[in-house]
Amino acid sequence: MNINHKLHIVTILPLVLALTAVLIVTQMQYRELSNHVVEVYRQSIIDNRKDELKNYLSIANGALKHLHQDQSVSQPQAQALVKSMLAEMRFGDNGYFFAYDFDGNSLVLPAQEWRVGKNWYDADDGNGVQFIQALISRAENGGGYLNYLFNQPSKGGEVSKKLAYAEKLGNWDWMFGTGIYIDDIDEQTQLLNKSISRHIGYTSFMVLLIGILSIIAVFIAGLFIRISEKRLANIKLRALNERIFQTQEEECKRVSRELHDGVSQTVAAARFSLETAQLKLEIGGDSTEDMNKAITLIRQIMLDIRSISHQLHPGILEDYGLGAALKELGREFSLRTGIEVKVQRLSVRKIVSTELSGALYRIAQESLTNIERHSGATEVRISLCLSPGWLTLEIADNGRGFDYLSVDSCSKPLEGIGLRNMKERLSFYNGILKVESASGKGTSLIARIPQSELRYNADTSYEGG
Repeated sequence: MNINHKLHIVTILPLVLALTAVLIVTQMQYRELSNHVVEVYRQSIIDNRKDELKNYLSIANGALKHLHQDQSVSQPQAQALVKSMLAEMRFGDNGYFFAYDFDGNSLVLPAQEWRVGKNWYDADDGNGVQFIQALISRAENGGGYLNYLFNQPSKGGEVSKKLAYAEKLGNWDWMFGTGIYIDDIDEQTQLLNKSISRHIGYTSFMVLLIGILSIIAVFIAGLFIRISEKRLANIKLRALNERIFQTQEEECKRVSRELHDGVSQTVAAARFSLETAQLKLEIGGDSTEDMNKAITLIRQIMLDIRSISHQLHPGILEDYGLGAALKELGREFSLRTGIEVKVQRLSVRKIVSTELSGALYRIAQESLTNIERHSGATEVRISLCLSPGWLTLEIADNGRGFDYLSVDSCSKPLEGIGLRNMKERLSFYNGILKVESASGKGTSLIARIPQSELRYNADTSYEGG
C-alpha cells in the first residue's frame, strides 16, 4: 500500500466512523424523542377528554338537581324522572349517561337496555377490572375516572377501551356517570408515530446522503490538493534547480572575474618584471629592483588566491567556529569597503554543527554582499545570540533600505536570488528568515534557528567587537 492510499484511508476513515456514530446517535435520540412526543400527545388528548367528561357530568347534574332536591315530589317519582331524563341525554356519536345504585343494580344504560334491572356488581371487563365496583367506589369518594373495556354500541357491541367518570347523585345512593371510547386516541397516536418515523427515516437518509457526498467531496478535494501540491512541488524543484545552476554560474563568473581582473593581471605584471630582470641580467645590468617588484607581486598573488579560497571555504570556520568566522568576515569586509562593522557574537562552537555554521556564515556573507552593492550604508551591526527557543543571527545596516515584499515576490529569476538562497539554506534546519526594511531607515535581516536543531543548550556568553 503506497503513501497515497494510506493518506486516503487516514482522511476518509475518521469521516466514515463519525458519520456512523452520528447516524446511530441520531436514530436513538429521534426514537426517544418520538416516543416522548407521542406519549405527551396521547396524555394531552386524554386530559382533554377527562375535562370533557367532567363537564358533561356537571351539566347533567345541574339538569337533574331540581329533581332529587325537590321535596314536593316523592322520591320514587323523582327517581323515575331522573332515569327517564338520563336515558334521553346524549352527546357526540356514542355519548350517553349511565346509573347504578350502590348495590350494583343497573338503573340506566341506553342502547343496552337488557342490562337494566340486573345486578352487575361483580361484572368483570375481561382484564380483571371489576368496573362497577370501581366506579361505585369512586362515586362514594367524591368522583373519579376509570379505564376499562366495554361494549361499544356504534360498533355492534365490539369490546373497546373506555374512559369513564362517575359521581354520587345528590343524597341518593346512586352512582351515575358517563364515558367515551378511546380507541380513536390509539389510532391517532399510531398515525402520529408513523408520521414521525417517516420523517426520521427521511432525515436519516438525508444525513447519510450528505455524509456520503461529503466523503466523496473530501476524497476529490484531497486528490486535487495532492495533485496540485505535487505539481507545485515539481515547479518549485525546477525553480530551485534553476536557481542553483544560476548561483553556481554566478559564483563561477565571480571567481573567473576575480582571477582575470586580479590574479591574472598581477601574474602578468610579475612575469613582466621577471622578464625585465632577465634582460637586464643578460646585458649585465642591475635587476634587483625588478626582482623585488616581482617578489612583491607574487606575494600579492598568494594573498589574492588565499582570499578567493577563503571566500569559497573559510578555514577559520572549522578551526575556530562560527563566532570567530563572523568576526573575521566583518573585519575583512570593513577593510575592503571602508564600512564600519560591529560584531556581537556568542560562543556557539560546541552547540552548532559544522553544516549549520556554514549555512549561517553564508547567510551573513550574502547579506554583507548585498549591503556593499545596494545599501549605501556606513555602519553594519552583526549579532549572534541565543534567546529562549531560538538561535538568532541578525545583520543590520543604516543604509537606504528597500521594498522587501516586491523583491521577495518577484518572478524574475535573478532578482532577489540572494534572499531566496538564504530562505532555502534555513529551511533545511526548520529556520525562518525575517527582513525588516523601510526607505531611508536601513535594513535588518534576522535568521532564526529553533533550539531543537542545536546540539544542546548553551550559556549566553557574548564577545563584542
